Amino acid sequence: GEALQRGVGGAAELIEGESEVGGGSFPGAKLETWLVRLTPDTRHPTPDTVAGRLRGTDPPIIARIADGRVLLDPRTIFPDQIEMVARAARAALDA
Repeated sequence: GEALQRGVGGAAELIEGESEVGGGSFPGAKLETWLVRLTPDTRHPTPDTVAGRLRGTDPPIIARIADGRVLLDPRTIFPDQIEMVARAARAALDA
């Protein structure tokens, strides 16, 4: 989480949160995790726009929105993808 937060820069902060495990034998089960929260300021696009831009990357980056902020779950990102995701997040915030 820290590497992703540092890679994105000032518009990102590391926060405590939860992730859902998914289906199978643990449907709806939650795990405590660290999340990277992207906070667009008034000069930046809306959270919906930022999330849409992330989905439009190749490969698509799936984020979620909570309390008007875009959340990325580093638990779902491989270490060799951190820089690519950080670069895409910076571009989505700055475009």
